[in-house]
Amino acid sequence: MNREELQKLVDLHVSQLREHVDSVRIFVTTDMEEGRSETVSYDSGKGNFFAQLGQVQEWLCIQQQYQKNWAIAKDKENDS
Repeated sequence: MNREELQKLVDLHVSQLREHVDSVRIFVTTDMEEGRSETVSYDSGKGNFFAQLGQVQEWLCIQQQYQKNWAIAKDKENDS
C-alpha cells in the first residue's frame, strides 16, 4: 500500500466513524518500503477539533502518569 492509498483508507474510516460520533481522529504509522527503517505517519479527523485535541491531551497525560507510577513501583522493588 502506498502513501496515497493509506490516506484514502484512513479518510474513509474517519468519514464512516464520524457518522456515529461527535468527533474522530485517527493516527497511523507504517514502514512504507520493505527493507528500509523509514516510518511514515498520517492522521485525519472530523468534527470538533478542540474535542479531538482535548481527548489526545488527556490520553497523553494519563499515559505519562502510568509511566511515572511504573517507575515508582520499580524503584520500590529495587529498594527491597
